[in-house]
Amino acid sequence: MSGGDGETVRGCVLLVGAGGIGGPAALALAAGGVRELRVADDDEVELTNLHRQILFDDDDIGRPKLDAFTEALRRRFPRVRVDRRFGRFTPSAAAALMPGVSVVVDATDNFASRFLIADVCRLTMTPVVHAAAVRWRATVMAVAAGGGPCYRCLFEDLPTGDAPDCATAGVAGPVCGVAGAIAADRALAILKGDTSIFGRIATYDGLADTLRSVPVAARSACALCGARAAIATIDASRYVNSCAAQGDSESGSPIHLNTGEQDHG
Repeated sequence: MSGGDGETVRGCVLLVGAGGIGGPAALALAAGGVRELRVADDDEVELTNLHRQILFDDDDIGRPKLDAFTEALRRRFPRVRVDRRFGRFTPSAAAALMPGVSVVVDATDNFASRFLIADVCRLTMTPVVHAAAVRWRATVMAVAAGGGPCYRCLFEDLPTGDAPDCATAGVAGPVCGVAGAIAADRALAILKGDTSIFGRIATYDGLADTLRSVPVAARSACALCGARAAIATIDASRYVNSCAAQGDSESGSPIHLNTGEQDHG
């Protein structure tokens, strides 16, 4: 995989997370013709990352992931422009990350970040692809700009107790690759105007080696995209169950995002 000289796909993809899912997703997006990637991450490469974060090697340990990620991607795809955004996708950072974005790929590893991304994308009318991998299972869900269904239609709200994620339950490296590849496929479909991928969730079981795609129903009572949606601003206190809201917990002021239509072509 090199060069990235195929047909160019118009649009900027915001990739949130430069790790186990983000790396494979970026490779597939670049190979599929995407030339503009905006990548948000605040972490450094660690030895324990290497079994699943395929853009990194031993020489990258201790380096910012965004630096190593960008260099590795550009070696393979020199035509791809990478807009590096150092930091987490937090409530206060969202407004600066979203302008000009055609589709978001959520490659994060915790529930608070996923719900925050879901809310921001709905309020800015931006399509989003949520991708997750835990143990031997990967899940991917593409959501249209207006939801119906959205991430909250399926999961409603953050778990109140302990819930497994890749940090606490572990993950098989190849499963991250599958999640990233499916997420890139869905993002490319969105950029090309294919709406058939909305309203379904793909689940890959690495132990059984099966891939299923099942429909997801919209909920009329959904707080984000339902008929009487209650979420109209980004309030950091809504996401305090995780580090997704770090740096915003003391602000106390809801953040109003631009809800106008964007160019998602």
